[in-house]
Amino acid sequence: MRMSFLLLLLMILSPVGGCGNDAPSTSEANRAAASIPPLDDQLATIFRLIEQDETGAARIRLRNWMDANGEDARALFLFGLAYQKEKRYAPAAEWFDRSAEALPVYPPAWHFLGWSRYYLGEPRLSESAFLRHLELTPDEADSAYGLGLVMLDDGRIDEAKHRFEQSIELLGVGGIRQEQLAKALFRLAQIEELRGDDVEARRLLELSLEASDRVEEAWFRLIHICRRLGDESAAQQARARHDELATQFPHGVEP
Repeated sequence: MRMSFLLLLLMILSPVGGCGNDAPSTSEANRAAASIPPLDDQLATIFRLIEQDETGAARIRLRNWMDANGEDARALFLFGLAYQKEKRYAPAAEWFDRSAEALPVYPPAWHFLGWSRYYLGEPRLSESAFLRHLELTPDEADSAYGLGLVMLDDGRIDEAKHRFEQSIELLGVGGIRQEQLAKALFRLAQIEELRGDDVEARRLLELSLEASDRVEEAWFRLIHICRRLGDESAAQQARARHDELATQFPHGVEP
């Protein structure tokens, strides 16, 4: 998933024990967490197994938990999450679908369903899931970002721009989700580049890189835009940072 994956999971856990040292303390995170039913102690332990990549053990414990407690939406969600952690998006989507139909209403199921459907190449189902999640949790910037990606892939440029701007507005400036802010700004720059406005695209890319300078593709796009604008010095500086990142992260940092 995109960079909100960890933050959203922290919000899932925050009702269990309040805001500990690792839990987000911003008002945005608290508002979102308030609408998420808490995990009981056993489910919270299973969640931590998934975070530690102990997904097989987590599924065994989930089956035992459901044998004793029934098909609770939270447990069904965690089943999907265990598959999503393995990037097995088809079974993940099946479990998220089941979670979305069960009780208690568990908003994260819709968010992760949106991403699993996106990775499965099912844009209409992805869009529907993200929209439903925003109905349940209006403050979730990553669902707005996910919608923007679906719409951008579909060539719905104006709608995509609106969703990326919505994501940026929800994230705010100077918060704890700077890498996600960088990615939303990168996508806005991509839209302006598609429209032929290199000046605005450069401005947005530079804002993106101020938020986080680790996105290799943002530096790559900035190289070409600066060259088209005749600023070879800036292009060379961007090239140096791009090459440094390519060495540090050979598999790239996905925008």
